[in-house]
Amino acid sequence: MHAIGKIYFDNINLRNGKYTPTRAYGQSKLAVVLGTRELAKRLGKSTVTCYVLNPGAIKTDLQRHSDMSEGMMNMMFMKPDMGAQTTLYCTLQEELDHESGFYYNNCKRVDKMVKQATDDETANMLWELTCDLVALEDALRI
Repeated sequence: MHAIGKIYFDNINLRNGKYTPTRAYGQSKLAVVLGTRELAKRLGKSTVTCYVLNPGAIKTDLQRHSDMSEGMMNMMFMKPDMGAQTTLYCTLQEELDHESGFYYNNCKRVDKMVKQATDDETANMLWELTCDLVALEDALRI
């Protein structure tokens, strides 16, 4: 969903009739991608690594209010243990210890990202906006 996302800096909370579930979800997913890239950049040569990943469609208790049948959910969603595989991969694979800020899908690094997901200027602006929104002290900003 990050691929269809856009950061609405002029209306970050999508107020005044601009909110739609798809627009908000796309913006939030794009913000996670950009925020992870920016964090990795700011951490530099630190031993701390960060990744953003798509675990896939996972059958969890979130779907309990869905109108979808149990059989349909079983066909469309994977079990949580399978959905955790990319998270486990990024956490446990030692060869990833020296890279940070990348996007993973199905235990593979995705290098071809849509333009808005690799825009360093937007990532920096989002970082600064986030720091302002949470009133982070200047001394704590990295």
